[in-house]
Parts: sequence; C-alpha cells; structure tokens
Amino acid sequence: MKTFTVATASQQFNQVLECASTAPVAITEEGRPTCVLTTHEDYDSLMKLKHENLKREVQLGFDALDRGEISNRTLEQIAAEALEIHRRKSVDASSHAKKQDLS
Repeated sequence: MKTFTVATASQQFNQVLECASTAPVAITEEGRPTCVLTTHEDYDSLMKLKHENLKREVQLGFDALDRGEISNRTLEQIAAEALEIHRRKSVDASSHAKKQDLS
C-alpha cells in the first residue's frame, strides 16, 4: 500500500488521488496511520462485508438465546470484546494488505 504523510498528501493531492484510483493509499500523521483513501467501489464492498458480518454475529446471538444460552457478561465487557475483535480484524486486514504490496 502506498503511503503519504498528511503534509505530502495535501501538497500532492492529485497524485494521491491517482494512486488511490488503483489501490488503497494510507495517510499517516506523525508516523501513525490515520486513514486510508480508496475508491468508492472498494468502500462500498467493505461496508457490505462489515454489514454482513454484523448480521451474522447478531443472528448467532439470537440463535444462542433461542437455545437458552444466557451470558453473565456486562454490556461493557461485551462492548470491550467486540472492540478487541474489530481491532484484531483491522490489524489482520492491514497485515494482509502489506503482504500483498510486497508481492
């Protein structure tokens, strides 16, 4: 994945857009990734996958309730677990993208 700093991206915005039209582009600030610029088509695909995953997870929860499985976890614990899963998936996706760039 091609990477630009915020400063460079603002100075060379047309080049950033050109790069993003063929592959996602990372924007960093102070050495940390802050966002990714991608095509609208890729964004729509990602949102569709995210929505499908959410529906699947909710259905699994309803299925568990139908089986009489009840959790003693607090809402805060469930939210923290969901955020951790999301972070892991984001890191995995980022690592996968980096591996693709190297090949």
